[in-house]
Amino acid sequence: MGKKSRRSNRKDRSAGHGKNIPVFLRRLFNLEKEANDNYRNQLYSIAAQKYQEGLQIILQFQDAIFKTACPIDSSGVLEAKATFSLNLIMVEYSRCRYDNVIQIYNDIQMSAENEKVVLSFMCKLHGQLAMLRLDDSKENKERVISLIDTRVSEGMADPAEVAKALEALKMLRNMKEYDAATALGEKLERLSENRDLSTFEHCYSRGFVGLIGDVVDTVIFENSVTHLEQYRVEYHQQKGKVSHNNSLNRVLEACSKIGDVPQKALATRLDAFWMMIAQSHFLCHEVDDKEVSSQLCSNAIEYIETYLETIWHFERHCFTCHQKGTTKEVHLVCSGCRFACYCRLDHQRMTWRKGAIRGMRIGHEILCPLMNAYRKWKLVSKKGNEIASKLRRRFERECMYFLSDGLGLKDKCFEEKDMQKFRSLQNTCK
Repeated sequence: MGKKSRRSNRKDRSAGHGKNIPVFLRRLFNLEKEANDNYRNQLYSIAAQKYQEGLQIILQFQDAIFKTACPIDSSGVLEAKATFSLNLIMVEYSRCRYDNVIQIYNDIQMSAENEKVVLSFMCKLHGQLAMLRLDDSKENKERVISLIDTRVSEGMADPAEVAKALEALKMLRNMKEYDAATALGEKLERLSENRDLSTFEHCYSRGFVGLIGDVVDTVIFENSVTHLEQYRVEYHQQKGKVSHNNSLNRVLEACSKIGDVPQKALATRLDAFWMMIAQSHFLCHEVDDKEVSSQLCSNAIEYIETYLETIWHFERHCFTCHQKGTTKEVHLVCSGCRFACYCRLDHQRMTWRKGAIRGMRIGHEILCPLMNAYRKWKLVSKKGNEIASKLRRRFERECMYFLSDGLGLKDKCFEEKDMQKFRSLQNTCK
């Protein structure tokens, strides 16, 4: 009698797995919500732990179903597994853990063959971008561009996808592949102008925080940076051509449309904006009118100060991946400027030569003295004494040295006729 009841209870428990699936999915939903909140708050380590915990629960549940050998509709379980895997890839990519991204991507590829799950565009793109980060070979570059071109031809309707395509554009810029970056930027601009992609609410509901504001304006801005970066880096090869006129027009167009972006957002994602405007003013300061020249130099210093001011008031974040520091994860501080901080030593190495300002070939190596001068002045600025004035003058000299020698703009300034195109910049971007 007792044996029979135990067998019946075992059967009831086996049959109960199908009834427990909604409870199981609800538990995963709550876990995903917590992870997404941490991701929005740039607590990437905690978010990664939550997503890994969710994947472990899914694997345990799948093993339990397999052992019972009961015919259960597990489509919801597979969908949850795909969602957690993709979110984990996004978090690991944000943390610059590219080895982990490739490993997860390969695992998903293998499981997709067994479970007949179609890999999403975002999953493929994250995997390909991580490979390009670790190996900037021609094959990896062509693979990324081909993947984006195929998606654009199909109709890229998700702002999150546009954001990751812009990430590829920034990587091409850092690789000095300016022609490829310009071609990709023009495709995205045509696509975004033809579609209503101005809202990002559903992106935030997924935990994606890569783009801010209107997609069209952001694409135009990135294309403007491409033109300016190409002019700055390849000036001697482009000398005598009209490429700088294109960069001037695009920069002016971006300035007129992107002024509503919050400063906190600029510090984390669009930090290249203020540096781009500072360079634009400095490039036009060599004019006959000394008053205008002095005003343009003052504007350039003001925009650099705005960039540094925004970061100064922003909470301690890793200068490379922008992960927020916690009581358990104390960030390392640069010994040179005591301003920039990093969650890992290899993150400091990543942005030492280039990429400290996202999408620009500007590294912390030339930013370090500038940040050090700003920090020293900022600490005593409210006193208003002679020491504060002296440190302020030193900071302004560092700004001019940063633009002229650090970025190498002293012999690349525009001529008097180009100055007319930037008259309106003095009032547009303030």
